Amino acid sequence: MRRSLLLLASIAVLAACGRASTQAAGPAATPQAAQHQHDQPAAAVAATEPTAQADTGDAKVRHNRDFLISADSLSAQLASGRIVVVHVGRSDSAYLAGHVPGARFLPFSAVATTVNGVPNEFPPVEAMAIFFSRLVIRPDQHIVLYGDDPGILASRAWVALDLMGQGERAALLDGGLVAWRAGNRQVESGPVAVPSIYIPFEAHWQPQRIVDAAWVRAHLGDTTVAFVDARPADQFAGAEPPCPPSQASCAQIPEARRGHLPGARNLYWMDQLVSRENPVLKPMHELHHALWEAAGANADPVTTVVTYCRSGMQASQAYFVARWLGYRDVRLYDGSLIEWSGLPADQYPVSREAAAGAHVH
Repeated sequence: MRRSLLLLASIAVLAACGRASTQAAGPAATPQAAQHQHDQPAAAVAATEPTAQADTGDAKVRHNRDFLISADSLSAQLASGRIVVVHVGRSDSAYLAGHVPGARFLPFSAVATTVNGVPNEFPPVEAMAIFFSRLVIRPDQHIVLYGDDPGILASRAWVALDLMGQGERAALLDGGLVAWRAGNRQVESGPVAVPSIYIPFEAHWQPQRIVDAAWVRAHLGDTTVAFVDARPADQFAGAEPPCPPSQASCAQIPEARRGHLPGARNLYWMDQLVSRENPVLKPMHELHHALWEAAGANADPVTTVVTYCRSGMQASQAYFVARWLGYRDVRLYDGSLIEWSGLPADQYPVSREAAAGAHVH
């Protein structure tokens, strides 16, 4: 991959950068991707290694509690000027109908596109940085995300920020707009005027946070890697959901290729919420010990947690939770089973056998 580097000047000029994926035989992975070009000077991009995070935890995790903010806490800080709230949506209709006061709109297309027939892949890093630069976020401001749904859209945007080295300054609004409205807090309608200034969004690409099919294949059977499938249990066992009513057709996994990655455990992303009606995350302790331990993330040999699903969306929520809990090496297989199922079956196998403790509820 050709990757953009920071230009030590006031104007950031972007060079070619590849699709977010890595290939390696061990945790120190290097990216492999298709080439992309962009000539708009909208963001500075560089590659860096992850920095240590100071928080409490145990031998397996170091909790990142600041990655989640409650509606009460956001309400108390909203007028401080230190926070930019971002509403993520597939369209702006729900945003215009009602949003957290001052929230700026980020389209879902900023963090998901179709690549080589695989839906919901991350766009090139410079393209994502351009979208975030349009939100006009100062370097000293914290970013709070929520979306139209119970958590996937906001999680996807948070993962995009984490891949760009900005996850440490971002948080999800726990429970999203549902939790915000539950406290009878003010909701605005209509667009929000974004400051008419240009602030480049600096993206420091984190290639070690994302993996591709070749990396996954090389690590099947690796006891140091825990693969966590974020789909519902029936899909983990081989069912395939129908296309949404709004779509005449959609990417489908062929019947013979349905199931899950060999050795993977199943932790449905919705099981991490209190309920669909009250979409706040369950307590950290419960998630860690009742769900993620059961999914194999705390097993003695495990050092790397990889989340996946059908196309990377549900896996983005699982990735966020794993990072919030504080697992030290969390990665996303963005292509997930839509990509995997299209590759040669003799080299990229699937299983319908349930691993011990595979289904976590």
